[in-house]
Amino acid sequence: MGRSLAVLLALAGAVVGAAALWPLPQEPEPLSWDPPPELIPPQPIVLPPAREQLVEFLPDQSIRLLRPTGREITVRYSAVVADPRWVDLAFYGGWERELEANEDSSALAFVTGPTYERQQGFNDLGIALHGDLVLANGQWDAGNRAAARQRAYWAITTGGELEFGYGRLPREDSSRYRIFVGGLHAFHHSEAVPPESYKGVYQAMTLADVRIVYAWRDDGRLELLETADGLLFSDLELLVKARGFRAAYLPDHASKSRLIIPGQKLWSDEQALWVSGGRLDIIPLPFMLKLQPSRAWYEASNRL
Repeated sequence: MGRSLAVLLALAGAVVGAAALWPLPQEPEPLSWDPPPELIPPQPIVLPPAREQLVEFLPDQSIRLLRPTGREITVRYSAVVADPRWVDLAFYGGWERELEANEDSSALAFVTGPTYERQQGFNDLGIALHGDLVLANGQWDAGNRAAARQRAYWAITTGGELEFGYGRLPREDSSRYRIFVGGLHAFHHSEAVPPESYKGVYQAMTLADVRIVYAWRDDGRLELLETADGLLFSDLELLVKARGFRAAYLPDHASKSRLIIPGQKLWSDEQALWVSGGRLDIIPLPFMLKLQPSRAWYEASNRL
């Protein structure tokens, strides 16, 4: 009896040990299969817009705003809206070329660029830029590097996306930008906190004036906006918030504000008087930024 029990226990132990060593059933590995190229659906082709649809011109706009005091005001402005994938900026150098810009059929628009200072002998224009510029027709480094480090920029990446940030053109990462406009005042940015190095252009600003705004719209497009005269900074802040811009930067040119749409919104003697408040001696501008179709737009259009 004792011998039989020992045999049974040994057999039971062997069965348990064998069960422990026996591999459990596993899930079959999924079969990997790379379809041949002819079976891969083609990526959708992004068609370029027609040239007349590259920018949306919004003339003579108005918006009712409520000041904290309870007083309601009307702010008037005009604007140009563009998809950053299909537009470039070019340096349009030369003093007082506004009338020439009126007739430039290759341009979509002209707008004021960043601030500068007179510096004889620095270059043909006699100016030193307050910000770095990377444009379709060249690159210009800031002549006043201290000012450039303390200010802001907006840019278009090589992927066609807008970017609003702070400081100079980053040398180690400059190749990621197709367009870079530095030397600006960061008036509003809902998605970034300015670094300690940022100083901006303005301190306390109480004058009512014309303002040019570079704006990053909620739909990802770029808006170039020119306000009517007599706008306080506090009112501009209300306008920017009411429009829902993700960011809004200023080039700091009140008396030198320019927004020209060839054939539609022209520069004139009356415009010069309006912008300057009658002081024509303060309005000469050594360069503007020319909005034009991008190389990507020309290449995509030629493939159609």
